[in-house]
Amino acid sequence: MFTVFGFYKFKKLTTLKSKKKYLDSLFTKNDIRGTIIISNEGLNGTISFKTNRLDNIIKSLKKIFNININLVFIFAY
Repeated sequence: MFTVFGFYKFKKLTTLKSKKKYLDSLFTKNDIRGTIIISNEGLNGTISFKTNRLDNIIKSLKKIFNININLVFIFAY
């Protein structure tokens, strides 16, 4: 089963290049598909992955960006 997870967070972000490296690694290790837009003003994303990885992926995103994520939608199929 797969999960589609949409989220956003407005927050001043710095060190975008290093955060991108962490995201690249997270996407590769967890076979994540989708897009996360990161900018100085925050992030916005829609990603898909195997459902059993949901908790780890959310924890990783919170750790990388030091945020609580505003859940827009989650859909499993």
